[in-house]
Amino acid sequence: MDSGARLILKSLQELGVDKIFMVSGTDYAAFIEEKVRDPSLPDFIIVPHEITATAAAIGYSLSGKIGVVAVHTIPGTTNALGMIINAFTSRIPLIVIAGRSPYTESGSPASRNLRIHWTQEARDQGEIVRQWVKYDFEIRRVEQIPEVIARAYQIAFSEPKGPVYIVIPREVSIERSEYRKVRVSSFEPGVKREDLVKAKKMIEESERPIIISWRGGRRKEWFNSLKAFADKVGIPVLNYVGEVVNYSGEMGLDRIDLSTVDLAIVVEAEVPYIPKKTKFDGKIIKVDVDPSYSYIPFYGFPCDLCIQSSVSEFFDQLDVKEKKEWKEKVKELKLQQEKKKEEEIEQLRKRKSIHPRYLSYVIGKVIGKDDVILNEYPFNPRYAKLDFGQYFADPSFGHLGWALGASFGISLTNRKVIATVGDGAFIFGVPEAFYYAVSTHGGNIIVIIYDNGGWLASAEAVEEVFPEGLAKAKKYFPGADFKRYNIGETVKVFGGYYRLIEDINELEETVREAYEFKGISVLQVIVDRVR
Repeated sequence: MDSGARLILKSLQELGVDKIFMVSGTDYAAFIEEKVRDPSLPDFIIVPHEITATAAAIGYSLSGKIGVVAVHTIPGTTNALGMIINAFTSRIPLIVIAGRSPYTESGSPASRNLRIHWTQEARDQGEIVRQWVKYDFEIRRVEQIPEVIARAYQIAFSEPKGPVYIVIPREVSIERSEYRKVRVSSFEPGVKREDLVKAKKMIEESERPIIISWRGGRRKEWFNSLKAFADKVGIPVLNYVGEVVNYSGEMGLDRIDLSTVDLAIVVEAEVPYIPKKTKFDGKIIKVDVDPSYSYIPFYGFPCDLCIQSSVSEFFDQLDVKEKKEWKEKVKELKLQQEKKKEEEIEQLRKRKSIHPRYLSYVIGKVIGKDDVILNEYPFNPRYAKLDFGQYFADPSFGHLGWALGASFGISLTNRKVIATVGDGAFIFGVPEAFYYAVSTHGGNIIVIIYDNGGWLASAEAVEEVFPEGLAKAKKYFPGADFKRYNIGETVKVFGGYYRLIEDINELEETVREAYEFKGISVLQVIVDRVR
């Protein structure tokens, strides 16, 4: 007979879990005891803040592993909530385990023994996360554990993928039951035959079709399928690097006038364009595991043909004739855009100050073919050559602070990671918790801070809403401006590398030097306050 804690750990291990990112509390006594008894159970990776720990589990999932995070009751849940929502909106599988305050006042070794055990109880703990998880459940009896863990895994890894939330009271964690292996498999939707016929007709009748994607490349088979279709038929891909790398090749365009397009194939993109700024009257085919994005309350994007399917399931079965004339035009546009970027870089190189796009270009020159960039706002991927799995951008929900922790999670798979963050996002990422985790458990990470002196998005919002306003005229944005400090320098306490860069002539050499450093390196680069 095993304890509830051991049943959870053993069930997770049988599913392939080898690491649990943990911010423990009094609710994890049985888990700690079981790990001491059996060191072969999944490793406990201590990360001393829930934002960083949950982001690390997200990074681990992004690397192809199973991301699991364990948090302390309600305080841990609320600290982790922003990262959980990031995972939900960006369809990243994540298993969240949370303790629950003991529900008995006496009669059990696990009964309440601290004041917080009364105050940290909620009427409904799962309600805190329920809008942003695919499944939540409080384990009430120890016998339920094998089925609950199997079900949580199945739901988290079925499309659309996402986070699940499991609550375990301390009493249940010490109760005993027999281990059972529960058989489950993940699943996903498939395209209907009649929808393939309709899509083929719409694409062949169009003259200037495009593919608009955001996370269509989040799975290798999806990336390969989209690329093969775009290259064969000759259809350009917008957002060839969106939240992930969706496409690489001659059909990837930085921009196109959507008013000249007659058909858009929207692939895994909840916001294909901004209606306030873009006029688009063409037809739309949506290819998505949830084309309605049902979690978004107000949603007005049109859809002439909505196809609930995985990306590869759709494109692999779609046989469309090559659009030779359009294909050649797209190649020409691609060459023009690449030439324009080269000319722009030459101009930016001559400036005294450092433009963020020039910094992006320098990073693009340094990155190796097996490295990964995690970008929280400032890095511009159009100035680098990236392939599948080399890039992850800010999740759709946009809760800041994810990139540092996620870079640690990915680095545990023995990959070099570059985390590009704004000065505000860097602070949100709880740097000391990140430094502790990497210094303790290992990792090879370079953090590059695009320090523009504040929250640029907030300042841009002022200019958008008040284009003739006084704040824009004065370039003064109280509430969005920062006083500058050497915010990255604390990495030296953990044995890391740090440099502050203001001189463009030192930039490339210093980036390369930081890149070669083994461990954690932080570059704080003072950049122009533009994108």
